[in-house]
Amino acid sequence: MNEKRDKSPFFKGLPGFTRTDDQLLASDAEDSIYRWWWEYLRLSPVLWYARKSGSTPADSRTARVLRLCGDLEDDSFYRWWRSTGKQVFAEAKRPAAVRELDLTQLQSHPFRDKAIYLEVPLTIRKSTIIRQVKKYLEQHHDGRKLDLAKTSEATFRLHTKRFRLRVLETGFWVLLYRLLYPEIAVWRIGDRLQIAPHQKVRDIDRLANAKPFTMLSSLTGRFLYKAKYLQMNAEFDSFPNSEKIILANSWRPFAEDRQADFEAATVGIGDAPSEWQQWLHQHYADYLRQEIIRRNHLYDAVKMPDSKTRKRLPEFIAGTSDLLA
Repeated sequence: MNEKRDKSPFFKGLPGFTRTDDQLLASDAEDSIYRWWWEYLRLSPVLWYARKSGSTPADSRTARVLRLCGDLEDDSFYRWWRSTGKQVFAEAKRPAAVRELDLTQLQSHPFRDKAIYLEVPLTIRKSTIIRQVKKYLEQHHDGRKLDLAKTSEATFRLHTKRFRLRVLETGFWVLLYRLLYPEIAVWRIGDRLQIAPHQKVRDIDRLANAKPFTMLSSLTGRFLYKAKYLQMNAEFDSFPNSEKIILANSWRPFAEDRQADFEAATVGIGDAPSEWQQWLHQHYADYLRQEIIRRNHLYDAVKMPDSKTRKRLPEFIAGTSDLLA
């Protein structure tokens, strides 16, 4: 059993590192940071255009992501994980483990630079041994400052292991909402996604009571700000990373002969939706709708074809009306 586990891949983004069953591995990966890494990559207009046009991004880091990230067109994370994710996120080496030295084989033992070697007498209490070992660890180990992400040898490496999945998930939905509905008020995104359920803004006179609107707008805006940089950094082969990116005024994601076409395909011309916006609505409009139904507990209300909530839901999502019932 241990031999089988030693040969199976392990992943720094999964608790426990190793799964010996492929089905369990895929299921756990879907609830992990890897799922949101994939989600943010799919929201990249640069990667979308590169796939559509066959163009190579100008930045070498983005070009590498494009080359290695596989088929992002498919809506199924499960299929993507089996074909691509499992390979690009797997670590090349297993983490080192505590082990006993064979005194008869010391000449051939591979002594590590990042290790301490202690003699542990077995003639004293175990509690004394543990206390003394802890003392040496405090002297030589970085403790919570140890950056495990830097020790990664995966093709796609975590930028950091200090992240909260809930923040990544919420940021994704806020960013997706803004991409699908560019004109909607930020507070309405927060309300529809129920980011702060205690901030009640429906059926409230905004002029008479502006505070909940302001607070919800500010909170949602922070999620949107971070999510934009999470997505941009993912394009540059760094995730999860919400650090601000400052690009030179002359920077363009594609070479000059492709840049104008990229802008037309992603920004559009006039009032007509761009190809990028059409792709987003095709792949994500119902995805967002189902999430709003879930977060607002509307399952029963939208079951009946003639229900008032079902009829009003499209305008509610688009932000052109705040009425549901």
